[in-house]
Amino acid sequence: MESFFKKLVARPQLSIICLGLLLLLAGNWILPLTDRDEARFGEASREMIQRHDYIVPWFNGQWRLYKPVGIYWCQIASYRVLGVSDFSARLPSVLFTIGTAVLLMRWGRKLADTKTGFLAGAMFLTCLHVVAVLGRIATADLALIFFFTLTTWAGWELTRPQQPARKKWWWTFYLALTLTFYAKGPEAVLPLVAMVLGRVLRKESFRLPVMETVAGLVLTLALIGAWGIPALQQTHGAFWKVGMNEQVYQRAVDINNGHGLHGIWGYLLPLPFYFLTFFASFLPWSTRVPGNLYRWWQRRKQDDLGWYLLMVAAVVFVAFTLVKTKLPHYTAPAFPMIALWLALQISGDAKVPVWFVRRLAVVVVIILTVTLGGFSFVRGHLLTLNVWEAARPYVKPETKVGCFGYFEPSLVWKFRDVVTNDLVLADERQAKNFLTNSPPFILVLPTKDLAELPDTNGLRIQVQGFDMVKFKNWDLTAIVRE
Repeated sequence: MESFFKKLVARPQLSIICLGLLLLLAGNWILPLTDRDEARFGEASREMIQRHDYIVPWFNGQWRLYKPVGIYWCQIASYRVLGVSDFSARLPSVLFTIGTAVLLMRWGRKLADTKTGFLAGAMFLTCLHVVAVLGRIATADLALIFFFTLTTWAGWELTRPQQPARKKWWWTFYLALTLTFYAKGPEAVLPLVAMVLGRVLRKESFRLPVMETVAGLVLTLALIGAWGIPALQQTHGAFWKVGMNEQVYQRAVDINNGHGLHGIWGYLLPLPFYFLTFFASFLPWSTRVPGNLYRWWQRRKQDDLGWYLLMVAAVVFVAFTLVKTKLPHYTAPAFPMIALWLALQISGDAKVPVWFVRRLAVVVVIILTVTLGGFSFVRGHLLTLNVWEAARPYVKPETKVGCFGYFEPSLVWKFRDVVTNDLVLADERQAKNFLTNSPPFILVLPTKDLAELPDTNGLRIQVQGFDMVKFKNWDLTAIVRE
């Protein structure tokens, strides 16, 4: 095992890239976009191409104003090269994940040695939440994490009192800060908060000139405005209202889509949520964190770098702990910093090669088994895919499609691969109105509600399957009129 570890460390960047491609691309062509956010991002990017509108995202003919435009541009680029598909929608996340691991490898190598860099990159890449979920789905999370990590690295270099390349790191920090905002919005402020805290709490170790910082923030705001101002103008201010008020403020003070608990106790009881979910999300590496944290704490005053990395992680955890809406992936931007910190603590341990290779082997076996074997089994039971495959022979570009009582975004993603109309997504009570359309049309609704509809003399296709979002089985019927 030690010899295998040495081979990996000898070519760390190649090892991380190959490992990332193997684990993150495996099975990405098998499952369709099933998560709601995956389908929304993937479809919005396609509709931006169709509308030739690269400023404001659209989903099913309506503005999608919940996130900045960065991830849509990345998916559009992927579509241009590979065509529109489930695989190409997910590819940017895969590349950003590998890119983040490579950033950590290079940063760790610069700080310590090749072994430290490889451990940092590989641990981030293969922690459970990244390798099994975030790193392979078509959302904005890994774009955020990549630029968040780059911003954090540049912030460390920029604040070194004796930094000889300040200009380079100044530009890197504020450009990366801008792209962090483009990826997911206000989370971009968190690495800046950590850097300011470093200056306040450890003045001798962190240099942060006021005018230099003000100039950088002006540059960042100007670059954000290059997209943000046209977006606000085009949406008559709705982008700010929805993106900041509904997505940021409302999630901070209230629960969203059931992700949280009501009342004062509903706020207080989940406060330890992220500190508990971290140990599952960062497996198999999280088991080494508590002991190393205890030992590091004794010398924390002498370790500015370790303090900075954990400060960034703490800012992320505290910020989202205070937010009422809670989802496990919210704190994932802290994972790269924790991975690098842990690598710095354990790289000198002679037992690490064996410990690391054993756990890496387990991760590889589990991920490949699930993605290549499990995904193939699950595919045949997915409700949206079953509906699409049953209806596909009857779908034409001009077909009108209505989904009543079951209107997952994945249906829009599938049907709009062919149809040029927007789908009608509504309650079962509105299905009767849809039947007044002239053919061709397809109406999809729960089978139990068929008795409420008049006879259309259309073809009825009954479909069963599992809804991954609501985690339940459905019995649907598609009424087809050609």
